Amino acid sequence: MALKRLARWIATAFSTLIMIEVLIMISPFAFYWYSFYSPTLQSLHGSRWTAWAESFFLPHSVISTSAVLEFLRWRLGPYLFSLGLLAFLALAIQIYSAKLRKKGVVTGGIYRYIRHPQYLCLAIAGFGLMTYWPRMMILIFYLLMLVAYYLLARSEEGRMRRSHPDYADYQQRTWMFVPGAPGRRLRQWFFGWVKHESLGTALCCAAVFTGGLGAGLLARQYTIHHVAQVVLPGERMLAIAVWPDDSARIEMAELTRRVLRDPELSRQIQQQNEAAFTVHLLPADYGMVNMFANVGQRTMTPEMSWGRFAFVIRYLFPFLEGNRRYRPMGHPRQEKLKLIFSRMEQPGRQSIPLQSVLGMQAKMTPVALVDVDAATGAIVKRTDPGGRSVWGPITMPVF
Repeated sequence: MALKRLARWIATAFSTLIMIEVLIMISPFAFYWYSFYSPTLQSLHGSRWTAWAESFFLPHSVISTSAVLEFLRWRLGPYLFSLGLLAFLALAIQIYSAKLRKKGVVTGGIYRYIRHPQYLCLAIAGFGLMTYWPRMMILIFYLLMLVAYYLLARSEEGRMRRSHPDYADYQQRTWMFVPGAPGRRLRQWFFGWVKHESLGTALCCAAVFTGGLGAGLLARQYTIHHVAQVVLPGERMLAIAVWPDDSARIEMAELTRRVLRDPELSRQIQQQNEAAFTVHLLPADYGMVNMFANVGQRTMTPEMSWGRFAFVIRYLFPFLEGNRRYRPMGHPRQEKLKLIFSRMEQPGRQSIPLQSVLGMQAKMTPVALVDVDAATGAIVKRTDPGGRSVWGPITMPVF
């Protein structure tokens, strides 16, 4: 019983932590929550041993050149989140309806084939949710949540066998999570030689965690490879475009250099001594500028209560919205662009070399924000970036 309570608490905690960063984006209490959450993220970046956990492993602030990543982000991820969450709620109704009517163990519907479909639904929803705000820290929480759900399911089954003698027969004729029991087959393949059951379970859980973390690191490298970027060594700067195209790299370099000829902007950059920089080229209607700099722009979340309700509904039912990319990412090929110049730092506010600006310890501090004419590079507006994002001095996605 103590093990069950511990596993349930761990599963609930990790599920909550996974949802935190997404829910705050659509919550009217977002700023209040970040006032609590921000110090935690700042403390992570304070050490070289933990700063990597704040980094992102999938694209968030830019459109990548990978069709796979864009499908995962705008289609598969949102649909899995919606499907998993709605299915979980439907199964909860079935479970509690049976309890109220005192029908005993639920074995109908999908329970005829799977013993723990609710945990499967939460795992599916959690994966989809993770694509919205893909920090390495969130990936760690997700993997730990999967392990906790598995241990909790095994604990519950032991209790069910003791209280319902016929449960053992039901257990024999149904799958645990997925039809075909691929997890059991993999366990037998890799750890069938382990005779002690608890040791085998521990090795399987460790393999899931290690494999998932490794997959996240590979996804991060794949993402970096598919971000439209160009290195400007003379300016100690990495230029990154939100909307890439065939000529983006050449245009990015030329436009950035033209903008840097402005005396005032050049002075702002030179004041940062020998620091390395990123410059993000954003469409004029880019919806997440506040993620880079605190410029007082309205966030994507509407202020009116009905607007917030509609905003949440779009997350629950992503098929109700057409091209989801344009609302946060703006539209490509615009006459005016926003350029945000950010100093790159590592823990201890130390500067980092240009080749490390996409490293897992890198953190952006906005230095300058200008609106420019895309054709001429002339600056038409200057905005004080505030030295931080709207959420505070925490690590935000470079890509």
